[in-house]
Amino acid sequence: MEKKISQISDIHFGEKNFSQHLKNNLLNQLKEENPDLIIVSGDLTTEGYIHEYEQAADFVDELRSITNTYTIPGNHDARNVGLIHFEKLIGHRKFTHIDKSGGFAIFGLDSSEPDINDGQIGIDQLNWLRKEMEKLPNDLCKIATFHHHLLPIPQTGRERNILLDSGDLLRLFSECGVDFVLNGHKHVPNVWMIEKMVVLNSGTATTRKLRGNTFPSHNQLLIHDNDIRVDLINTETGAKREMANYSVRLEQEEYVVCSHNHLLNHD
Repeated sequence: MEKKISQISDIHFGEKNFSQHLKNNLLNQLKEENPDLIIVSGDLTTEGYIHEYEQAADFVDELRSITNTYTIPGNHDARNVGLIHFEKLIGHRKFTHIDKSGGFAIFGLDSSEPDINDGQIGIDQLNWLRKEMEKLPNDLCKIATFHHHLLPIPQTGRERNILLDSGDLLRLFSECGVDFVLNGHKHVPNVWMIEKMVVLNSGTATTRKLRGNTFPSHNQLLIHDNDIRVDLINTETGAKREMANYSVRLEQEEYVVCSHNHLLNHD
């Protein structure tokens, strides 16, 4: 059985580099791909203003007309008391999605902090996440998503806007057996692997606020019984290329990523 998850991030309604053309391309590509699930990893808006959120809400409605969609806030969404609009127009700031037939569970967290670019998960969400994960059977692929990058991203310049409690979160992920982490924030697609855990970053899908030779993009995960493939999709052209692939198996009834091949480069 194949399950397809589209991960998009950093839409940025209100940003001067936002592109209506890219937004339309993205929607058409998602309709064509017909994923089982869409995850938006934060920064729907630029300044958190109501008019930006109204555009974002219309966009999220379009995503929901395609398939089941979950959205979490980013640092830009939390500006100017914007999380009030997020909760009213978009929805909950954290979520749990369990697909036993597809063999995976996804947990969404809010890493944003009002009016600053740094982020943190916080003790309340850490405790919530641990309790939620402890309810799961071990044979499911465990996926977590939040906006701020968990690990530094190459070719993004000086490191800043970090996740302040990344150490506590990494320990929790290790103890609970998290397999995939989906982030956004830096507008550069990237993949790391640490202790059999894949950390996957999405680029910006709908803006031209790009670093180096990167292009507007989003990610797609194809989950099968014995492997997971990650594709990088160019929102400008629709071109798709394999970013990484992983073999997976059950070891003593526990889901394990047992080998990998990373194909992404930034040249």
